[in-house]
Formats: sequence, C-alpha cells, structure tokens
Amino acid sequence: GIKVDNDSEGVMQDTHWASGYYGYFPSYAMGNVYDGMYLDAIAKAVPGWEEDLATGKLDRILGWLKDNVHSKASLYDPRDLAQKVTGSRLTAKPFLDYAEKKYAKLFGF
Repeated sequence: GIKVDNDSEGVMQDTHWASGYYGYFPSYAMGNVYDGMYLDAIAKAVPGWEEDLATGKLDRILGWLKDNVHSKASLYDPRDLAQKVTGSRLTAKPFLDYAEKKYAKLFGF
C-alpha cells in the first residue's frame, strides 16, 4: 500500500468516516463512473478543453454540460442519461483509465 505520514493524509481525512456515514462511499464511486464517461464525451466534443480548464475559460465546458447533462438530468435516471449523452452503456473504463494515468504518474506504479 501507500504509506502516509499521518491520518490527515490517509483515509481518515474524510469526515464521513469519523461520523459513521459509510453509505456515502458507493455514491462517490458512482459519481466517479459517471464523471469519467462525461469527461470522455467532453474530450471528444470540445477540442482544447484541457487548455480552457487550465486557463479558467469554462464557458465551452459548462455550455456542453448545461446542454447535454444539466438540462436533461431530471428527465432520465442517471444510467439512461449517461447512455444518451455518451452513446455508451454505463462503464467504469473511462474513470479507471483516468485514475490509472493520474496515480501511476503521482506514485510511480
């Protein structure tokens, strides 16, 4: 595993654990799955989105989210919305690819 110097850098940094709210973690995981799918779709639809984000130019990204996700969120359940927006069935692959790329670089694995 990954060694941390103190609890504030490890799992106890999440206040839900200390409060006994363990049920939140599955909803976080599902949010990550949906976020990965939406980010994949944004990358295809909004060329240069990473530079926009890095420079604080959020209009195109937020516009895409508003047009494709926010304006339709109350019309469909989350799984159906993700499929309509991305054209793919629910999958964790985009998030797992993102996490592997990010954490492999940070932690050298």
